[in-house]
Amino acid sequence: MNRPLVAVILTGIFIIAPISGCFGEEEQSVVKAEENLTINFLTPDNAVAKAGEFTSFTLEGNGNAIMTEADALLFVNGTYIKSHSIMAEDEMVFGQILTTPYSTNLNITFMDSSGRSEVIQIEVGEGTPIITGAEWFEKMDFITSVCADTTQCGGYVNRWMGTGNPFYERAAEYFKGHFEGLGYETHLLRVTGHGNLAQPESLNVIAWKRGTDDTCVQGMGAHMDIAPPGGPPGGGTYEGAYDNTAGTVSMMMYARAFVDLTFECDTFLALWSSEEEGLRGSNAFANNDCDYCLPQDKELKFYINMDMMGISWPAHKSNGDPFPYHAWSGPDYDPEIQDVAITTVMEDVHFEILKAPRDLRIDGSYGAGCEQHWDDHYNLVLDVHEDTFGRSDHVTFRNLGAQTIFHLGAYDEDYSAYHSPTDTLDNMVQEVGGQEELEKSMQFVLWASLLEFIIADKTPEIRNMNA
Repeated sequence: MNRPLVAVILTGIFIIAPISGCFGEEEQSVVKAEENLTINFLTPDNAVAKAGEFTSFTLEGNGNAIMTEADALLFVNGTYIKSHSIMAEDEMVFGQILTTPYSTNLNITFMDSSGRSEVIQIEVGEGTPIITGAEWFEKMDFITSVCADTTQCGGYVNRWMGTGNPFYERAAEYFKGHFEGLGYETHLLRVTGHGNLAQPESLNVIAWKRGTDDTCVQGMGAHMDIAPPGGPPGGGTYEGAYDNTAGTVSMMMYARAFVDLTFECDTFLALWSSEEEGLRGSNAFANNDCDYCLPQDKELKFYINMDMMGISWPAHKSNGDPFPYHAWSGPDYDPEIQDVAITTVMEDVHFEILKAPRDLRIDGSYGAGCEQHWDDHYNLVLDVHEDTFGRSDHVTFRNLGAQTIFHLGAYDEDYSAYHSPTDTLDNMVQEVGGQEELEKSMQFVLWASLLEFIIADKTPEIRNMNA
């Protein structure tokens, strides 16, 4: 029986099970979840889950089943179960449940082989999430700090893309080593034949994770280059903390989080070059014929882009107003209708799983500042919807028919250090009112993108728009 049909059947059973006993002539036996289900190897009444961590479970066979709510993701053998329901038909099932850092309780509906069910409430305590803003900050501090002791700081600054820039070359090797150390098939993609010697070359870091279906491909990425000296509008930068060391470090964290997960499609995790010079790096990957470039014989389903992260809701400006938070999906052919299935995933993650405020508005304009931006979203703090806004590497893949998500925080008038020497980690901390506030803001967007990717991978409706 195929998985979608099983999911539909299970969901129906869970719905009708509580009333099924009303129609029986004999009273059925009492549900005994503790005899058939363990949570972290304990009976359910003794178990405690940890926020943002994987919780192990075992489910005895013979027709027992469990279902979780939207903010608790089910996994078996590292594979996400999108139906949030599992039936153990014959043999015991070993699996995991991933809560979010914002989960306050874990509700599991258990149903035995006779059709009787009960809701089990598991306490969720403070945990160490698989991705944290604190870890992100620590890595950011290491990369952007310059000191004599290279074990204490990396000094991976001055990463403007250009032919033979030793600072960029050194940083690229460092990032490549990170992915390789986690077991990814990793390559440096160097392209020099642009036909214009005045333009910089491309040097990307490409890490591959093979999926179970060799007919499709998907990816996630961020540009690791920074605005060159003298560049507009602020004169260029040397640290590029916000744009885009922040996104670069997020990719390092996703690489670690994805190690033990199984994806359907072949997946690339990329650090792009030359985004600041016209998306030259991602275009080189998408349009060149090499063993580790984007395959032309596979369906490109979706791509998620991380650019300028952390200065966004729930952080607040010095005047008390929240910073804007942008998550835009595409392509958006018609603002009056939903064009792409990935929009549903994006919205559900933010509002149903992470419980972000759906209609938080303030005076002023937080829109993209371009004609394509929806008028009724101009003052939304949580600006989560389809949009045609470009200016980053997701455009490369959207142009190829992929469904895309673009994560972006404050920019232009909301972040005066944009493309300037003051774009430093210290300045980011100051802008949001402290390190803890920055970590909170970064953790939210990190989890949003993490969940979007996991769920999109198991959403068949997400297809290439040109397929």
